[in-house]
Amino acid sequence: MVVSRLKRIIFAVSLIAISMPAGLAETKPVKQARPVSAVAVEAPFVVGERLSYDVSWSNFIVAGELTLETKDRRSFDGIDGFHVSAQAQSVGLVSAVVYKVNDVYESFINAATMQPFRAEKKSRRGKKREETSVTIDQQRHTARLADGSTIEIPPDTYDLAGLLYAIRTIDLTPGKTRSFNLIEDNKVYAIKVKPEAREKITTRAGDYEAVRITTEMEGGRGKSNLYNLKMYVTTDKRRLPVLITAEPNWGQVRVELTSATGTRKKG
Repeated sequence: MVVSRLKRIIFAVSLIAISMPAGLAETKPVKQARPVSAVAVEAPFVVGERLSYDVSWSNFIVAGELTLETKDRRSFDGIDGFHVSAQAQSVGLVSAVVYKVNDVYESFINAATMQPFRAEKKSRRGKKREETSVTIDQQRHTARLADGSTIEIPPDTYDLAGLLYAIRTIDLTPGKTRSFNLIEDNKVYAIKVKPEAREKITTRAGDYEAVRITTEMEGGRGKSNLYNLKMYVTTDKRRLPVLITAEPNWGQVRVELTSATGTRKKG
């Protein structure tokens, strides 16, 4: 039932917000992945950055829109952090006739380590609405859920929006693999990302030198390639995700950057 529901809406929202959970539905959660020690990382994004994407699926030229935004940097409960968001929504005929989706993921990221310490999610899928939150204690390896309960988490655990921003900070050397843990729907999953090769990418926002990154789920039944999910991240200091593609068996998905405003200086 879960996989069937996700198939109905993958063409209606951002690949990032939907295809990862779709892969999770086919993979059992794991308790541990290879940890990476938190070190000081320079953020490639700045307050005011806004990245907009069109999401196409099969015969729908534009089925959805994705917006990534760096909203603020300040002290949150004594932690110097960034407030970032990822919003995915269906548009046009898909929203009016097929399925209305509006998901907003908010993440609060430690500016020194790029690890999240709090995440919030507001979701609308058809008539269903849902709000959840999680507080992540990276030092104690625990996560406090919206109902007040606590679960154990492995080191280097990220929420969905926080993971998108963390991928922008990885070493883009081809072949240099990085493992993350993703907390989604109160469960933790191991994800491996691997830069493969440099490519020139053209989108409506311009031409870019980028590195192609592949993603895999680990654990449970083994490895899953998340519908051949690929991300293309620029090699300059901005580390912009300019293109995301996937190939689920119900239609090819393409998430293409259409505009980038308020970004760091290119260099």
